[in-house]
Amino acid sequence: MDDGDGSGLVIGDTGCLVNAEGESIDLDRPRAGWLRRFHRADWGLGVETGSVEALELGTWHSAYSWLIDAANVSWVTEPRALRGAESKLTQWRTARTLGVPYPRTMVTTSRGAVVAAFSEEVVVKPLGTGQFVAAGDVKTVYAEPMMPDDDRLRALSSAPFIIQERLHASRHLRVVTVGDRVWAAALDVQASAPADWRQSSANHSNFNEVNDVSPIVRDGAVAVARELGLGYTSQDWIQEPGGKTFLIDVNPAGQWLFLPRVIGTAVAEAIADLLLVTS
Repeated sequence: MDDGDGSGLVIGDTGCLVNAEGESIDLDRPRAGWLRRFHRADWGLGVETGSVEALELGTWHSAYSWLIDAANVSWVTEPRALRGAESKLTQWRTARTLGVPYPRTMVTTSRGAVVAAFSEEVVVKPLGTGQFVAAGDVKTVYAEPMMPDDDRLRALSSAPFIIQERLHASRHLRVVTVGDRVWAAALDVQASAPADWRQSSANHSNFNEVNDVSPIVRDGAVAVARELGLGYTSQDWIQEPGGKTFLIDVNPAGQWLFLPRVIGTAVAEAIADLLLVTS
């Protein structure tokens, strides 16, 4: 954008200039920063593919991504690591490589492959963001349990989905890491509860602090975060009735303030401390 007064963005052979509302931003000045996510979760949702707006969004994303990488910033999480760690495939392979407990998983577009690989109930999860727009409303695709021969799996031919063995949770664990520090909270699960705890808004206020998190969870959460290059993570784990735990998801930009206040405050302070150390 440029309204004629020199504001906007200029990238040239001698450097780059960012001028916002009359204030020039020096990208070479050393600073510390935490980029939780690149843009709002609903950024680009509902934009028609091939439209001028889609073209504009794409070009802004390219320029913005380059500027973030080029800026002289000591990041809590490097932007390149943040982009890479968003991949569910990368998270899965990282956990398996490190020996972190992870449910048996497949990514496929074939119902036949699911039938051949699984005999018990599975959970079907989106490989991407899991959000779309329908009739003007933003919809979320939740993790859905079903049998391997369920007719709904014929729709896999449209796009690859994650297929995982169904774990019957006694507790959902939200594990937050900042550097090598770990906090955990647990949500007790009723037998009739949906597989995806997010489907009930009340669950967001029902997590309780866990002070005796197992070494498998504590060490595994830190190891995965470190391997992915993430200074901050909000991870989802499942604990079965027998006590065995499995990593389910790594959220490089996941929420934590819905957890008990003592955890929310401690995590915020840890992030602030990390920024002060690297500034």
